[in-house]
Amino acid sequence: MSEKKITRREFLVGTGVLGASAGLGCLMSGLARGDPEENDLDRRVYVPRVTRFVQSDRWNFITIICDTLRYDHVGFHGNTWIQTPNIDAFAAQSLVFDKAYAGGFPTLLNRAELFTGRYMYTTMRWEDLPEGEVVIAQVMNDAGYTTGLVFDTPHFKDHGFTLDRSFKTWQWIRGQEADRYRANPLHPTLPADPSKFRHGAEAAEQYLRNMAERVNESDYLVARTMQAAIEWLRRNYDENAFWLHVDAFDPHEPWDPPQSYVDLYNPDYAGEEVIYPAYAPPDYLTDDELEHVRALYAAEITMVDHWLGILLDEIDTLGLTDHTIVILTSDHGILLGEHNRVGKAWDHEGHYECYPLYEELTHIPLMIRVPDKTPRRIEALAQPADLMPTILEIAGAIDPGTMQGVSLAPVVNGEQGTARTVAVSSRSLRTSRSIRPRITVTDGQWTLIHGADHADSELYYLPDDPQQQTNLIVSQCNVARNLHAHLISFLESTGVEETSIAPWRASPC
Repeated sequence: MSEKKITRREFLVGTGVLGASAGLGCLMSGLARGDPEENDLDRRVYVPRVTRFVQSDRWNFITIICDTLRYDHVGFHGNTWIQTPNIDAFAAQSLVFDKAYAGGFPTLLNRAELFTGRYMYTTMRWEDLPEGEVVIAQVMNDAGYTTGLVFDTPHFKDHGFTLDRSFKTWQWIRGQEADRYRANPLHPTLPADPSKFRHGAEAAEQYLRNMAERVNESDYLVARTMQAAIEWLRRNYDENAFWLHVDAFDPHEPWDPPQSYVDLYNPDYAGEEVIYPAYAPPDYLTDDELEHVRALYAAEITMVDHWLGILLDEIDTLGLTDHTIVILTSDHGILLGEHNRVGKAWDHEGHYECYPLYEELTHIPLMIRVPDKTPRRIEALAQPADLMPTILEIAGAIDPGTMQGVSLAPVVNGEQGTARTVAVSSRSLRTSRSIRPRITVTDGQWTLIHGADHADSELYYLPDDPQQQTNLIVSQCNVARNLHAHLISFLESTGVEETSIAPWRASPC
């Protein structure tokens, strides 16, 4: 290391939250179980111990995705009411990309981009990754790395998807969403009117069946996922350089964390628990119910933060911190009443319509902790497709010649300038225009939400209007047209067929 870096523990002590965060986790775990002694037993699993580290001149890599984690719901990014002490401490050690944006939207397209370094939304729908795609796991295998995947994100394997492709090891933590995992209880009690749930009673009931045997906080899915990642590291860290990808579905819905977390944000609520809100305008919820939905999401984030902290502590305990690059990010966010919308699309009572891809959906956290680099905040635009070329370049792996993303390694190394001019976020270009898809393009200050001829276009100036309340498309048409030109140029540069580009050539104003 070129200079002394602040440790995560030193950061927490310096900011006065180590005791609070440790106490918070202990208190929450104890309250969730109702048994302080049981809590102590759980915590003894993570006590420091003597370890050895295989000597290597190669970096290890750990990538962590927390699905549906909104950028503006992290303390380090300015949120003042949600407790994320472990993410904040990690950010203080990291290169923080303040202008990271989703590419392919939502979950499945994001993972396809991450694993191929390509803009898969230009050709791919909600489907399995095409067989001919070169994936990062195979390239890292060829470079001599041990590759591992730990996930509870159901889309990796449900409906025949095979996003575990080429990983030497993979482990699926079962039970998220409507995963067909448990068959009983046949009729679990729903916490709210099923008309308020996404997909009605069926999906909620399956999830509640899957979770029926939970006893302790360590039985929750994010806890089990992080514990599985810890066990993978303990088995593999001292034999070879490795890349471990940890894909946590939380804080994606359903939101049902232990009550102790919920009480941090809405302790006196006594109404229905809409743990998986329908994707629609929020008029099906009362004001109190909508407030509680937001509290449930915040509580889920704090639970994720707690278990993420346990994983980060284990990285320290194993002596990996100085030899391992850790990347923490998300795939997209979710609307919680902003812009008069809940969810990621209007998908309720037989109506389906794409939401515009606002900041709440596309702006994502991205933090890269590199042991020999001074932590700092970075203004360069970044997207998920950039992570594969970045990892391969730093790892010294062979460029397969198939990637479209831009390596962030020069930015990580302190070079001036930006890796890209604009960031483009989109659903599959094969999406029917009858359901009003839009493409979002931003230069980090101005954002155009382009609807072409089938939906309204919108333009926002983020420094003055981060919540995107004032549409400037009429008064700033020239700005919109400039961003539109960048969008078309970008699509052309990625080899998109003209039949897919043509509908988007229409001027935004």
